[in-house]
Amino acid sequence: MEDFFPSKLAIGKQFCNRHKEKELLNKNIMKTRHTVLVSPRRYGKSSLVHHVVSESKLPFASIDLFLAHDDKAIIKRILTGIAEIVSQILPLDQKILQKLQALFSKFRVSLSVSHFLIETTYNISEVDAADQIFSGLLALQELAKAEHKKVIFFIDEFQDIASAESAKSIQGAIRHIAQATSEIIFIFSGSNRHLLLELFDDKSMPLYMLCDKIYLDRMSSESYKSHLQKLAEYKWGSTLSEANFYKIMALTELHPFYVNLLCNRIWENKNPPTEQQIIEAWNQCYEDEKRRLVVELEKLTRNQQEVIKSLAFEPTNELSSQTFIAKTGMASSSILQSTKALFERDMIFKVTFEERALPFFKINQVRVLDPLLAYALRQYG
Repeated sequence: MEDFFPSKLAIGKQFCNRHKEKELLNKNIMKTRHTVLVSPRRYGKSSLVHHVVSESKLPFASIDLFLAHDDKAIIKRILTGIAEIVSQILPLDQKILQKLQALFSKFRVSLSVSHFLIETTYNISEVDAADQIFSGLLALQELAKAEHKKVIFFIDEFQDIASAESAKSIQGAIRHIAQATSEIIFIFSGSNRHLLLELFDDKSMPLYMLCDKIYLDRMSSESYKSHLQKLAEYKWGSTLSEANFYKIMALTELHPFYVNLLCNRIWENKNPPTEQQIIEAWNQCYEDEKRRLVVELEKLTRNQQEVIKSLAFEPTNELSSQTFIAKTGMASSSILQSTKALFERDMIFKVTFEERALPFFKINQVRVLDPLLAYALRQYG
């Protein structure tokens, strides 16, 4: 069975739209301008990068700093990314290995069956992390320049670097290379927008104003329409009815992850779905994800739970209104404190767009960001 709606990377024909963001990222790559991608979790940042890079045909490494909270883990993952790019630039043979060892003189370079390996020559607990990362990236830059190549270095979950012992000096090393290079294009992203943007917007941080920012919002229903109808035609030989298409959009509230989650279930049907089958598929998504949603709620304080529950039932433009205060039973100051924390955790958001498929969305309205979480809260209520 073909996977039209992947839960991980959307590649090739699985990728949907993002024309504006693709164009912006492509231009930055061509100009060697570094980029930080900003969006809530599961909006498709990694899919966007991999899609654009696959079209660019440039040497590329993708590393993930998730839970890389110490210097040792960060060095290892960055060196792994460097080795990945080197393996795409040069043929894998012993003569090249000698050349690389001379270039990466501070490291141990070896050759496996499928790629080069680059490792520190010291006890990794004793090395200067910033110096190792700077030396590795500098050698990569020199290699790319000698081979007349541009290369792309994508670092995901970059905000996790902040808790490392040498966090600032490592960021300083990356900045030094990024400012001087014409060969390495850095792309950064992360699932915690608040922490990620602190690294690039705070004047006291080494990466301040280094990158262009590309913000990913929810796509419009029109962006999904041609994609879904093409897949419907392929699957069933006919398109979705207008009413059923908009039912999918309304239930998922255009959230990219949930569009894929719901459509994956719908496309398992042998025939085009009825409205009732779409609702049943959404309820099954809820049953499958319920435990995860409960865990997310359990991480919140009691006041935060009360605020997000109230917003699930009745989104509002006025968090300090008497109506909302009465609904939560909380003091205005407690509401504001809780909503600030919920915004920072990407659990609520302020509507910035109007959409035909979502007539219940109003500009500046504060809503629960996760549509299935809002649905779960209403079920509990």
